[in-house]
Amino acid sequence: MRMKITYEMNPPRIMANCSNGNCNNPNIIHRSERFDLQSLNNDLARFYSRVMALDGLAYMIHVTDSVLGIPRLSSIRVGREIVHKHKQRARCSIRVRDRNMNAVIQLVADAILDGIDGLLIIKGDEPKHSSIDSALKPSNVIKFLNEHGFSKHIRLYLSIDAENYTEDELNRKISAEPHGLITQSISSIEPLELLVDRVKANNMCIIPCIMVPSPKNRVSAASINLDWSKYEQDVESFILEAYRLCGEVMITSPNSFNDGIDILKKLMQGKTYQKDTIQGSVTGVVYKEREEERFEAEDSMKGTSAQ
Repeated sequence: MRMKITYEMNPPRIMANCSNGNCNNPNIIHRSERFDLQSLNNDLARFYSRVMALDGLAYMIHVTDSVLGIPRLSSIRVGREIVHKHKQRARCSIRVRDRNMNAVIQLVADAILDGIDGLLIIKGDEPKHSSIDSALKPSNVIKFLNEHGFSKHIRLYLSIDAENYTEDELNRKISAEPHGLITQSISSIEPLELLVDRVKANNMCIIPCIMVPSPKNRVSAASINLDWSKYEQDVESFILEAYRLCGEVMITSPNSFNDGIDILKKLMQGKTYQKDTIQGSVTGVVYKEREEERFEAEDSMKGTSAQ
């Protein structure tokens, strides 16, 4: 049985950081960032090379939406390319903080037509560039989409902090009737167990997000107060235990693609999940090494779980 392990990816930034020498015109180095088509195309090629590297390893790719409020390529546009050109499953985040309901409806319709598997509706971080807050609430958006028939054609999710939520917050999310909940990055299994019971009792799924405990991810972990000390010595067993509880897991490694894909290889090649047991075996997945060292992430970013 193939494990349902989703891998989170951040699309390329739309504007290049010229101060780091990413722009091609040396005459504009004094400007902090600007749109540079060649730089964007290079970043996009790098992004899709990583998508190809995940083929056969990840069950699905989750595409984030302007993490930290930094303008990035549309998650739906990127997701469509993943589905149609690279023949892989894609799920996307949609932030509602700086979109009105018409814009949300357009994106959801695009996602359905493009074959996107699901949408995580989030508030989103405050945008880097000035914008009017739409005041839309993710739970209310899910209710609207359910009432108007969109959920018959695409899975809709809400986000939750599995280790820091109130009863009112959980009840509000459950009453919105999403397909399921996707957690922010978790640090231990015990709070997840309690949440799983509540969510599954309401006929919903729950997908825990786990950050790879890599030195390059420490800044991201610190930014969301994530303490991975309980699982950093045996991350594979931690992931498999969360998988046993939930039936799907999302892996995030925002600052080191190599470390993330190494974990996927260990999970997919060394262990398999069958019903309620976890046992060692060889799955037959073959991964050809690629020159990924030059593709190390340049941003200090949070994962979807932080949105």
